Amino acid sequence: MKGGGQDMTFFEVYDRWLNKHKAEIKQSTVATYYSLGNTFTRIIDSDADICSLDADVMKACLERFRDTGASNHYIADLIRVFRMVMRYAGEDLGISNLPSIDWKIKDVVTARVKDATRQRVKRFTIAEYERMIKTFEDHPTPGRLAVVVTMFTGIRVGEACGLKFSDIDFDEGVIHIQRTCVSIGKAIQKMLRPNEEYVMSRCLQSPKSASSDRYIPMIPKLRKILQSYAKVYPGDYFVATLSAEPTCTRTLRIWYGQMLKAANVPYLNYHCLRHTFATQMIEKGVDVKTVSSILGHAGVEITMDTYCHPSDDVKRAGIQKAFKGLLK
Repeated sequence: MKGGGQDMTFFEVYDRWLNKHKAEIKQSTVATYYSLGNTFTRIIDSDADICSLDADVMKACLERFRDTGASNHYIADLIRVFRMVMRYAGEDLGISNLPSIDWKIKDVVTARVKDATRQRVKRFTIAEYERMIKTFEDHPTPGRLAVVVTMFTGIRVGEACGLKFSDIDFDEGVIHIQRTCVSIGKAIQKMLRPNEEYVMSRCLQSPKSASSDRYIPMIPKLRKILQSYAKVYPGDYFVATLSAEPTCTRTLRIWYGQMLKAANVPYLNYHCLRHTFATQMIEKGVDVKTVSSILGHAGVEITMDTYCHPSDDVKRAGIQKAFKGLLK
């Protein structure tokens, strides 16, 4: 260790921090930290002394990166990880003279007028949902079944890949979301198991957060579909490989795209199913706290900021309702 912990670059500390914690955290989190580490190489000089990265320097770096189009959410992730690394430098490595990390995330992320430039978030219509259901009923497959479940539960794509028929309680009418499927990339496997030859793999782990382990009620339509399918499908996982392992998220997304094409529905990414589910519920008067619980969010703020985007029809109806007496 240099100078008893002094005169270390940020990236020397970052590598030590990640190596210490990678065995204690989910592999998907390791992948996230690895990716964020690569991003830091774009905004911080490779030989930058960790003690030189004070608030002014980091804000300037992050603002320049923000101006390249990075989202506020991603910048907030960078700041949170930066703080963890700085705390590790002081508490574990004994580096003194570290700059303060008390500056606020909002000092950087709110400087961007994001609402004015936010793209319209797309979602499916009810008519498109009906065509997708008919496509499944005409030719039911495991992949299409996972898509239908996502349509009526709002689960994440990894949760759909990790779903088992044993997670369904038909008596209670609920689905237990208790695992997610994560693909292990080459770089991550090399970090976790450097002496092993790379083989494209996936792993099952607990959901994204404690609140993501949840029970989701089934509407009668979904319950009927699952009961019929469970009688004839021999496997355990909804979507599985020939070796009975859970299918990776990339494969499910491919099957999803094929389903949309068969249903003559314009392509939207898989996450739009979750967005459609949440927005549809809120527009029909379901309180945000309930929607947040079903989605597995840690708090209603995430639900409000990410998924509550009323359609033009809802906005129009709201304006007409507000000025009803003046429009006669």
